[in-house]
This record gives sequence, structure tokens and C-alpha cells, in this order.
Amino acid sequence: MKNENLKKKSKSREIIEDILSEIEQSNIKIGDKLPSERSLAEKYNVSRIVIREVISYLKAIGVVESVQGSGNYVKDYPKQEYFDLNYLDYDVDDLLESRKILEQASATLVFKNMDDELIKELERIVRDFTKAVKAKDLNETLEQDYLFHKIYASYTQNPILENILDNLTSFIQDRVWKIIKKEYLFTNTYNKKTLENHRNILNALKNRDLNQLIFYIEMHYDTIIRGLKK
Repeated sequence: MKNENLKKKSKSREIIEDILSEIEQSNIKIGDKLPSERSLAEKYNVSRIVIREVISYLKAIGVVESVQGSGNYVKDYPKQEYFDLNYLDYDVDDLLESRKILEQASATLVFKNMDDELIKELERIVRDFTKAVKAKDLNETLEQDYLFHKIYASYTQNPILENILDNLTSFIQDRVWKIIKKEYLFTNTYNKKTLENHRNILNALKNRDLNQLIFYIEMHYDTIIRGLKK
């Protein structure tokens, strides 16, 4: 097997490269409206989640802009020979699924090693999380979300699991959430639900209920996926 076949490009990266190529070849022109998310999902045979990641990235690099109530349009942007697509090696839905599986699999270790200090720290984070959401402070909301999952991972007391989870959480935080959450998920409805999910995870730990913890981790990631599919 050739080395280049060992690692495939992510679907989102392939779609972005294709759209940029179409613009470069003037098949899609400046001022053109992009097809709807649903149409793009059907064209490329991917989920709406992947298309939302694609659109978010194209907005972030200044190629596309949204017009309220109308759609997404190609901008007259400064042409560049190279756009950094390296971080799009993984699709957001695969990243979320991986983190969910790892956090659920780690639950037994967290229960084994948990103490009162864990509960106190998570309670403090949830309070700060709530304040950030009420203030509509995206960066602080993301920071408290990150800290919640970081501390959870640290209680596995398994350096390999902790490192994998921490790197995965940091990767999603820096490369995905700062764009996608701002565009699609930072709403009152979603914020209320995500706060509720974090409180439920905290309460499951306080109640020493392992099955409840695994269930609410599942609910947490299901909420994200549903939000990105709307």
C-alpha cells in the first residue's frame, strides 16, 4: 500500500478545495450566491454538519459572506496562492464522535479517582460558565467549557487518556468552535441546553451514578450534533 493512501483528506477539506478551484476557474464568480446548505450536502453526499463547517471556514478566510435572509455569496477577496487547510484533516462530526466515545469510556476511571475537590472545581466552572453565557461572551464560554472537560479528563489519572482527550478538546476548541459555534450554535436555546447538559454531568458525578454519567455525556454530544443539523 502506498503511503499517500494511508491518510485520506477530510470531506470538508475536499469540498473547500473544490469550491476554491471553481472560483479560481470562474465557474463560480464574485457575487454569485452559493447553493443552499441542503443542496451542497446532496451534491457532495455529506451531512449538513460538514457543509456548515465548510461555509464557516470560507467565511473565516474572507471568501464568502452571509446576507441576512438571503444566503451566502462569494466576496471580492484578495487572491492568495495558498490557504491554510492543514487543520481540516478531520471532519467535525468525526471529532465529536471520538471525544464522546473517549469521555464515556473514561467514566469508570473518573468515578474511581473522583474526590470532593473535583466536585468543587466543576461547580465553580459551571457558575462561571453560566455568567459567561448570560453575558453573551463567546470566548469566556468556550474557555469554561474547555476547563470543564479538561478537569474531567485529568481525573482518569491515566496520562495517555488525559493527553489524548486534552489535545482533542484543545484542537476542537481552537480550530472548530471559535468559528462554528459563533456562526451556528451561540444561541439562547443552544446555550440553555448545553448548560443543562454540563449541570447534569456534574450531578451524575455528585450522585455517584455511573450509568447516569454515561447517559448525560451522550446527551451532551447529541445536543451539539442536533444544533449543527438544524
